[in-house]
Amino acid sequence: MKPETVIYTLLNASSAIAAQVGERIYLDTRPEADPLPAITFGLISDVQDGARPIDPELVTARVQVNCMGNVADDLVNLRENVRIACHNRSGTIGGVEVVACIQLNMGPDTYDELVNVYMKPIDFKIHYVRCPA
Repeated sequence: MKPETVIYTLLNASSAIAAQVGERIYLDTRPEADPLPAITFGLISDVQDGARPIDPELVTARVQVNCMGNVADDLVNLRENVRIACHNRSGTIGGVEVVACIQLNMGPDTYDELVNVYMKPIDFKIHYVRCPA
C-alpha cells in the first residue's frame, strides 16, 4: 500500500481537489451509488530497482489516477489539479520516503455512454524506499 498511500495523501492535501470531489477519492473502485465527479486510483506496477537485494531497497511504482464525471470539460480541470497535487513531489509523504513522484502520462480518455461517465486518467511514477518488514 505504500505507493497508494503516497497518492492518497497528496490528493487529500489539495484544497482544489477537495472543492471538486469532496471526499470521493477511492482506492480501485468507486461505490456505484456515490455522486460524481470522483477520483479512483490504483497500483499498476511496483518493481524493485536493483537486481541485488539491499536493505532498504529503492522501488519504482506506477499508479494510475482516474478522474470520473458526467461533464468532460470539468474533468480537464480536475485532472490538472491532480497533476499539480502529485507531480514533482518528494520527501516523506504519508510516512513513505519518496525520492520522486512524477507524472508519467495522461490518457487515453474514455466515455461510457451506458452510464454517462467520462474518465480522464493520469499516471504517476513513484520512486520510493521500501524497508523490509
